[in-house]
Amino acid sequence: MPDDQLRDRPQPTLTRILRRARQRVDPRRFPEVIEVLGPRSRNGLTQAEVAQLLSVSPKWYRNLELGKPLTYSKSLMERVRRILDLSEDEWGAVWQLTQGRTPSDERRPPASRRMPPPAVRRFIDTQPWPAYICDHRWDLIAYNKAVARDFPWVLDGTNVMMWALTHPEARTFLVDWEKAWAPALMAKLQLQAEVIGADAGLQSIIRAVEADAVARRLWSSAALPVVPHLSTRYPRKVLLPRNGSGQLTVTLLTAQVDDMPSCHMTVLVPAYEGLAASAFDA
Repeated sequence: MPDDQLRDRPQPTLTRILRRARQRVDPRRFPEVIEVLGPRSRNGLTQAEVAQLLSVSPKWYRNLELGKPLTYSKSLMERVRRILDLSEDEWGAVWQLTQGRTPSDERRPPASRRMPPPAVRRFIDTQPWPAYICDHRWDLIAYNKAVARDFPWVLDGTNVMMWALTHPEARTFLVDWEKAWAPALMAKLQLQAEVIGADAGLQSIIRAVEADAVARRLWSSAALPVVPHLSTRYPRKVLLPRNGSGQLTVTLLTAQVDDMPSCHMTVLVPAYEGLAASAFDA
């Protein structure tokens, strides 16, 4: 395959995480590195050096960094974590990809089983801010009146991820879409597809992303974030024409739902204390 085609292929999440961690690691922080490799005055390790520190072959570590679906022991992965000094978020993704793969193309449960428990339904309905529940494919399961009011596309049953990454209106509604929203969402989609495997619903979203010229350029970028979620540390803006200024700064709070392990709940909360529920009011 030509080099330009290789560059256009998206890097697996595992590759992005391990490569960036390997390039930034400060060997001087770890006595075993100095003992094995000698004194260092710069950051970064080569693949061969990491393999040497792990006492594995360069081919083994190269396969790991390339994200090849092989068997990686838990003890060796713990050593990878220590040597590369992975953050909690990075380690969570690496562990999930190497140890927690779920059956490919998980079947969607019957509708009756996908309904949220009554207490969860009441929690969503009583939120003054937009709140919704999605399954592992980002298909909507439940949402409150604030969502129906501010995100009218949900009434058509549109998949949340499909809308956010491929619909033109999303690039206006999600302020600074190309930098603040799309990269993190794409990294999350890529991780989910890699963990679950050949899931028809997720692959349909990916095909739509790859068919869109703007989205495809971001999807194929090696610069996708290694932490695949919209961190609460970095508020983002949405466009609400009904709101006085038009734009509202929000934080996305996401949590797994008890009794619905493959689903997650998201609430859009105004990012600053001065913005109360009235910020979403008509």
